Amino acid sequence: MTNENDLERNTGDIENPFSGLSGDIKERLDKERIENEIGDRQIALDFIRIFRIKERLSILKDQRDSIEVMLSGPLFTKTLHKDPVTSVAFISESACASVGMDQRIQLWQPMSDENPIRLEQTAYQGYLTTDEEKTILACGSLDKTVQIWEIPSGKYLKTLDLGGFGVTSLALDPSTGTIATGLYNGNIRISDLDTLETRTEFRAHENAVTSIAFSSSGINMVSGGVDGSVNVWRPSTDSHIAGINEFDSPVTCVKLLGDERSVIIASQSKQIQKWDSHQREITGTFSGHSGEVYAVTLSPDGILMASSSKDNTIRIWDVESCVERKTLRGNRGRINDVRFSSDGEHLLSGNSEGEVSYWGVQLDVTKRVLDIVEEMLVEGGFNVRRTRKQTIIISLMA
Repeated sequence: MTNENDLERNTGDIENPFSGLSGDIKERLDKERIENEIGDRQIALDFIRIFRIKERLSILKDQRDSIEVMLSGPLFTKTLHKDPVTSVAFISESACASVGMDQRIQLWQPMSDENPIRLEQTAYQGYLTTDEEKTILACGSLDKTVQIWEIPSGKYLKTLDLGGFGVTSLALDPSTGTIATGLYNGNIRISDLDTLETRTEFRAHENAVTSIAFSSSGINMVSGGVDGSVNVWRPSTDSHIAGINEFDSPVTCVKLLGDERSVIIASQSKQIQKWDSHQREITGTFSGHSGEVYAVTLSPDGILMASSSKDNTIRIWDVESCVERKTLRGNRGRINDVRFSSDGEHLLSGNSEGEVSYWGVQLDVTKRVLDIVEEMLVEGGFNVRRTRKQTIIISLMA
């Protein structure tokens, strides 16, 4: 039988599992805190750089002057068109293209003082796209043509004449050397990119084909239509793989994810959905826009998606979880198109006011980061005041 003295003696022999750890834990926590502070400070410096705060402060002459910085606004906005912008595209890391209802096609450098280059050709309700290497720019138009230019020079190359029906959507697949055009009559025509000869044409939707996108491998292609349907195709065999016809409003944009089966579907219903074309089921919903969604674009790594809407915002989402990461505001009108740059650090958009905007993609501008920005400004001799409309007002200290 064990007595109390034996129990106390045995208990005292048991090693404390937490013995000696307190110092190690404190050291590790201190290290993590320092690393986090360094990370926050770097994000603050990036915020100052991307929003050109240091450069803009040069206009301040006395205490009555001030500048207002929108915390999620565009880096640069320029009115390039007399009418709404219908489509935009990056033609290099630092150059962009846009087309508007004024039928003008412009090439321009957002962060440069150089004047935009207006192409001689015109396009009615045009849609722009480029190849992956950014060597050619193509514009489909309701005037029943696709015009192709060399970029970034803007040299005109050739025109694909579609005959009797206007082009309502467009996609290039360099891996197979093809150009797919969605037509006003609901057909899709696939042509050879070099010779412009028709490879195949088939019925895809009951009405106009509003969006076409190839998968990254070029094996599959997805299309959406005014009839509210979405279809996945195998262009090489002219075969239909899967389809869904459950949307009450026109589909405005579709994208195929890297797994070759998941499809992003935007429509006039204000929501964006993720559909598994193998399981034939909706697997996620991106909810947040208060107006019709006009366009979606995927980041180069496929992790993020940006969407543009009638509600005057661009929203950035995590593709896997369907969670909204950030809302970009600052446009005066509905945003008709949005595209990611090839490095994933910028967005390009066009709106209903004829404006084209260039955005910095900021995902981690937390209150702590803004506190650091404010501290840096105050140390530099500036007053900082935050407003309720997601801006900060900066002025000189007395």
